[in-house]
Amino acid sequence: MVNTLGRAVHRMRPPGGRHLRTFTSLAAAGLGEAVLPTLSLIALVRLTGTETSGQVIFAQSVATVWFLLCDPCLENAAQRFVPIEQQRSGRGSSLFMRLIRWDVAIGVAAACVGLLAVLTARLLGSLPDEFAFMFALAIITRGAMASYGTAGAAFALTDRLRALGVLRMRCALLSFGLSLGGLFLGGPLLYLAGQAAGALVMAVVSYLLATRGLLAELGPAVHRVRMPSGMIAFTVKTSMGTSVAGISDSGILTLAGLLGGPTLVTILKIASAPGRFYANLAVPVAAMLYPRIIRATTAGAGTAPVRRDIVRTILLLTVAGAATLTVALPTTDTVIGMAYGPQYAHIGVVAVVLLGGACVKGSVCWSNVLPLALGKPGWRLAYLSAEGAMLLGMLLAASWTTSGPFQASLCFAWGTLAVAALGTGFWIASLRRITDLGRPDRT
Repeated sequence: MVNTLGRAVHRMRPPGGRHLRTFTSLAAAGLGEAVLPTLSLIALVRLTGTETSGQVIFAQSVATVWFLLCDPCLENAAQRFVPIEQQRSGRGSSLFMRLIRWDVAIGVAAACVGLLAVLTARLLGSLPDEFAFMFALAIITRGAMASYGTAGAAFALTDRLRALGVLRMRCALLSFGLSLGGLFLGGPLLYLAGQAAGALVMAVVSYLLATRGLLAELGPAVHRVRMPSGMIAFTVKTSMGTSVAGISDSGILTLAGLLGGPTLVTILKIASAPGRFYANLAVPVAAMLYPRIIRATTAGAGTAPVRRDIVRTILLLTVAGAATLTVALPTTDTVIGMAYGPQYAHIGVVAVVLLGGACVKGSVCWSNVLPLALGKPGWRLAYLSAEGAMLLGMLLAASWTTSGPFQASLCFAWGTLAVAALGTGFWIASLRRITDLGRPDRT
């Protein structure tokens, strides 16, 4: 018993040195990307009210869903197959440049199609002028962000995740300043225009820094390269998984807008903020685990190092989640009331339940990258599909069985917590079997 407790305490020790600095950089960037947009959302809600802010959030969620359906998520293919191609032929840089250029081209094409759809709807009289402009600006923002993931993969491939965190933080500050300035100068349309301008600047900067760093590390992309075996199937499955995961997030707001109108959208957006903050602490852990698992498996180190890292992650994030909930329980009502106004203070109970779900889910953040690192994206796709279906079903049931937006949001929050607990139990119980069945291959 004493030995078991000692091993658990040893595994809960936080990482030190370079890993801690990398985590701090990525976590600060993630929190900045969550906190700063929330501050601008607070300003939007206070200046424009629930109805107008709900329209803005709805336009953003629709644009997000559109790009989730169009985005091939080539960053996952880059992280898995560029090292393999570099080892096989020395042409990893050529493969990466092809992938990131495809990502940019697909993003531009999807943005053009989305803008054409908005223009058509406006000419047919289906969208009023202001709402059409909201959709158009939201689409431009999401189109500019299309290559972010693949650019970030270059930083991971060259062991520069700390620099990526610094870059993301600076760009988040720029976007925050532009969107907030636009809101005060011209209302919700300039608010969205500021976000679009910030996204375009970050797209250019991240592309240049990512490609220069990778080419310096792996050599110039001077050769043509064929697609590695299995990459297309891998990319299709990872893209579908990411789309499903995104739809179960942004799609919730879209469905909420259709079922409960702007009021339900605004409540869920405000109440989900604490959970997003916590999730942004867990995301860097997964980002750091992904290349570690790939290196361990491709080097033939076996599954023991992978399991050791994952168990340590579970223990650390379980403690972090418990501490977060301890602080949040007595304070959330007050914080939301101070931030958004007294009329929103009652949303605190919804926020705490959603935060609980995020804390539970955060302990298995590794589940989002482990199947990809082992070359088994179908496992991730199957799980995310089931999870997304349950979440959307929870929202439908909550809307149909309750009498108002607040009751619907609270019912949905409890359903979200139940789904998170079920999923966490599944991943922990299946860890040994997944790592045994997922011994590395190149397909």
